[in-house]
Amino acid sequence: MWKSSKGFTLVEVLGALVIWMVIASVLLPGLVRMNQERKGFILDQQARFLLTMELEEIRTGAKLFEDNMVNRNGTTYSLTLVEETVPPVLCVSYMNYKSLEEERCIYVHLP
Repeated sequence: MWKSSKGFTLVEVLGALVIWMVIASVLLPGLVRMNQERKGFILDQQARFLLTMELEEIRTGAKLFEDNMVNRNGTTYSLTLVEETVPPVLCVSYMNYKSLEEERCIYVHLP
């Protein structure tokens, strides 16, 4: 006769633990990479928002543009207007999540 089993054997527990470790080692790097890319998208979105806001202020004539630096959520964005080009270019530069400098620019049609 078979004995009634009231639990798991050590081999079964170790086997399940190995399976969970393999699953975690496959999924964890992907989750970390997704989180870093999400931070990069947020930084890029914030830079584009700053460009849009400055462009609207220039177009409406609310103020004259001055080069300035804006700090948002621990990231410093530097706004510059290059008037030597035709048409002028409004640029924002910032450090991305990899600590590399990125720059986004848009053309400005001054009145």
